[in-house]
Amino acid sequence: MRLTGQSRYALLVLAHCGARHPALAKVHDIALATGITEQNIFKLVKTLTKAELVATVRGPHGGVRLAKAPAAIRVGQVIRAIEPRFKACGPLDMIMSEEPVSAVERELDRAIGRGFAAFMDALDQTSIADLMRRVSKNAA
Repeated sequence: MRLTGQSRYALLVLAHCGARHPALAKVHDIALATGITEQNIFKLVKTLTKAELVATVRGPHGGVRLAKAPAAIRVGQVIRAIEPRFKACGPLDMIMSEEPVSAVERELDRAIGRGFAAFMDALDQTSIADLMRRVSKNAA
């Protein structure tokens, strides 16, 4: 499975916000801490807001905060929000298709579908809080 850099960036933004939860984080501060451009952060925040993973407050004292506790946000949720191709699995679409396929193609589709499901299941088992906890243990 290949993820884009946007997924990594989104997780970095969420971890930054999670470390300050429930306080607001300024986009400028997130950019300085993560090395992600402010423009890219604004794009990510828009997507993460639509997915109800972050909340924003406008104005000079505004910023970004997690919409839920860090333990309630799963990495798999973030990937599904950021990577549109993971919302509908290609092999699943093929399995559900009415078009006739060979037995080999059907088995291949099922195998790929199981692999995809296992990949997403592993991501769903890790929360933003888990990522932050593992980092703080390694830093200690």
